[in-house]
Amino acid sequence: MKLRHPFQGVALALALVVAGAAMIPSQVALAAGQGARAATDVAVRQVLEPLVGKHAKLKLVSGQELEGKVISVDEHLVVVNELAGMEYFGATVRLDQVAAVITRTVDP
Repeated sequence: MKLRHPFQGVALALALVVAGAAMIPSQVALAAGQGARAATDVAVRQVLEPLVGKHAKLKLVSGQELEGKVISVDEHLVVVNELAGMEYFGATVRLDQVAAVITRTVDP
């Protein structure tokens, strides 16, 4: 490819640098969003850990609700058994899919 003007190559290089620099803020925002999501996962885990062995209702990001006995919680997952209405079934849910944890605060 033959350049028509001596500055044409410089202009192309400059355009590529500007385009690359424009992408940096979006990558930083994406990383910040992932950091915020990780912090949310930690908060959800901290709420669920004391509930192991107890009943709770999980409201998922999808809007679905799962109610049952919390069996275990780790870095990424919560396991719930004895699901309400499906007592012989269990569920494993990713923490990033939990929107809310609903618990009974007062025993009847």
